[in-house]
Amino acid sequence: MKSRWIKRILIGIVIFLLIATALVFVGYRRAMQNPEIVLSQIEKEADMHLNKVRQTATKNGIREWHMEAESASLVNETHTMVLVNPSVEVFMTDGDNVRLTAKEGIIHTETNRLVVSGDVVATTRLYRFETQSVVYDPDTRKLTTDDPVSISSASASLTAGSMQIDLKTNIANFDGDVKGTISEDLQL
Repeated sequence: MKSRWIKRILIGIVIFLLIATALVFVGYRRAMQNPEIVLSQIEKEADMHLNKVRQTATKNGIREWHMEAESASLVNETHTMVLVNPSVEVFMTDGDNVRLTAKEGIIHTETNRLVVSGDVVATTRLYRFETQSVVYDPDTRKLTTDDPVSISSASASLTAGSMQIDLKTNIANFDGDVKGTISEDLQL
């Protein structure tokens, strides 16, 4: 008799956990498909909300990036600034710059680490790339994405599963099902 009750209790707990997991999953999917829900929640938790924001990050007197956004919410507890429609210009050592646009972004205020996501488009003087998210790490001066990326220029196009650009050396690495075409007009 005791073992039947224990089995029923354990089955009840398992069913409860499955339902709770399903609800969390459905809520997460809903939030990811509707970023407005996440942004409205962040606005409730924000310590400060600003419209038409501009920020420039410098290190040792050298500008690393400049950002403009439609709005930003500062959350002191997590040391983050959540951005809406950011436009970021990352300065390179050769004088060319990477210009990023995205639907949303996060600046980690203690480190100046920057994450932009949602239809990310980046351009330089010669190239344009598109992906879903990009991370800028100020310590390594690298732009990284683990999402599929497509790159195009006047004489070449390339797709890859992920990418990393070292802004100090201007070298890009591509991984994961890399495919491309090169025009015969390409000059090296």
